[in-house]
Amino acid sequence: MFESLSPYIGFAIFVVVSITTPGPNNIMTLHSGARYGIARTIPLILGIQFGFAVMMAIIAYGSTIILSQIENAANVLRFVCFAYLLFLAWRISSAPAPDMNDPKHDDARPIRMIEAALFQWVNPKAWAVAVAAVGTYSFVFSGPISSVLGFSGTFLIFGLPSSFMWASGGKLIGRILNSPAQYRAFSIGAAALMITAVVPALLSF
Repeated sequence: MFESLSPYIGFAIFVVVSITTPGPNNIMTLHSGARYGIARTIPLILGIQFGFAVMMAIIAYGSTIILSQIENAANVLRFVCFAYLLFLAWRISSAPAPDMNDPKHDDARPIRMIEAALFQWVNPKAWAVAVAAVGTYSFVFSGPISSVLGFSGTFLIFGLPSSFMWASGGKLIGRILNSPAQYRAFSIGAAALMITAVVPALLSF
């Protein structure tokens, strides 16, 4: 029995590791949690997780066609992904610090749900995870459409608590940021970490 389940256990471990390790999604969530708190970060979390689950379902369902096109256009895709990632990192690092005297009065806004969902299609780590998952664990989603939904739903089931964990970590960090300079340093550090964390993903697809 264990032998029959071991491939699925391996898939579950892959999902947990891929979605909990640092990457653009988690760094964005961390930064948003620190600046805006968990409640205002929920749309970002939902956009990331549902957007990625939909992306995984589409790629799994049309894996033969989509993966061949990715291979044919890999260099262009890498360039587009990295260019948008640089823009996102700039947006995070250049955001002005909130008013420390009245933190609730903040003209800046979190990334919207639809923006987070669409970002998955230019997220280098999302593509790297998708290519690895679809290429390695095709036995999970081969068959009826319900298998595809189960495949993509696994990422959603594990992804939601992971995102809330990162947002909670960001909120804890936000409590110790006591000056605009500290917020700026944290934002720059988050942007730099986002770029650094995604380099292996850019090289893997």
